[in-house]
Amino acid sequence: MSCEGEVERAIRQSGCRVTVQRSKILSALRHGTGHQTADEIHGDVLSSDPHAVISLSTVYRTLETLQQAGVVSALDAGTGTMVYEWADQARPHHHLVCRDCGDVQEIALDGVERLEDEIRGRSHFTPDIRHMGIGGLCAACAEALERRERGEG
Repeated sequence: MSCEGEVERAIRQSGCRVTVQRSKILSALRHGTGHQTADEIHGDVLSSDPHAVISLSTVYRTLETLQQAGVVSALDAGTGTMVYEWADQARPHHHLVCRDCGDVQEIALDGVERLEDEIRGRSHFTPDIRHMGIGGLCAACAEALERRERGEG
């Protein structure tokens, strides 16, 4: 199936109407590498079609709609700017987000289903943690912190 077909199918399956704007925005996200900001997605849309009449506010609204529909995942990478990616339902994954340098690493965590079950059992709340960010320090920042605490730098 072509990427355009995959994008349109994902939009339809989410219950959203397929529009030119949604298709272009989701296609730019699908073809992009990793997490992208709304500005980057907007730039990709305009690069691929300089005649596209899609504003940055349309990109934000569309990403919000597609996120609510489960087609797009959003992550606050600790920089104050949300980043987005295609929500691959067949490949749930998580992110380790460094609070110092902002580095984001993907990690597949086993046992998340058990955590979801425990949350449901204790609170009758249905969590959606197939895609989440876990804050902390990357190895380089943790090492730099340790050096500073020892007075080495």
